Amino acid sequence: MKKITFLSLLFIISFTVFCIIKLPAAVVLDIAKPYFPKDLKVGTVIGTVWQGQAMQVRYDKEQLNNVRWDIAGWSLFTASLNANVKFGDPRERNDISGHGHIEFGLFNHDLKLSKAIVRGTVERALEYVQLPLPATAKGRVILTLNTFTVGNPYCSTLNGDISSPDIDVKGLNGWFNIGALSGDLSCKSGAVAIKVDPDNKLGLEADATLSANYNFKVAGYVKPDASLPKDVHDAVKFLGIPDGSGRYPLNF
Repeated sequence: MKKITFLSLLFIISFTVFCIIKLPAAVVLDIAKPYFPKDLKVGTVIGTVWQGQAMQVRYDKEQLNNVRWDIAGWSLFTASLNANVKFGDPRERNDISGHGHIEFGLFNHDLKLSKAIVRGTVERALEYVQLPLPATAKGRVILTLNTFTVGNPYCSTLNGDISSPDIDVKGLNGWFNIGALSGDLSCKSGAVAIKVDPDNKLGLEADATLSANYNFKVAGYVKPDASLPKDVHDAVKFLGIPDGSGRYPLNF
């Protein structure tokens, strides 16, 4: 009798573990959908909840394609959820692509990202920034997050950088190249802070912050290199009176 009971329990436990391991991601998605933000849309899902793929994930007007995840089941024993995530195709310029490691605390709800890279376009980035001068530009934007912990309003810790290795700008006489721009990322009182690397053709020296309610501020100076077209030198004159070093104030 004891042997039969033991074998029955072993079968039930084994079957339960098997069902959990093979739990389809689509089933979990159907259960979770009522709790999603109204602007979050998830397309066709394949694979298991532990290792799967969503064809599209859309939030507001941004869309990620081919989102793949790999969740470490053992991490649940440490009251956290650890996953490696990949999305998009880096060879497709208009695709938002990248990868990273996500850790979510099941009890404290801390959300951490590490070793993350996100690639986008200058055009998409400009949609979220109101510049002091109208500009049409194109190029790639690469966001690297060594460590990032979500906080109020945006971060509690942040170490990384943002860069655009080659930017083209449209002027009155056609397109011209202004080279690269980059900056270091940090967290200051919950706001995202960017310190621009001054080694650039625009002679841009600036500190930027993204604070609550998407309030984006930039303060610094710009002094275009002599090699840049006349369009650039004429445009910066609208920023104000230059200082003794020929730098034009930049505040917006």
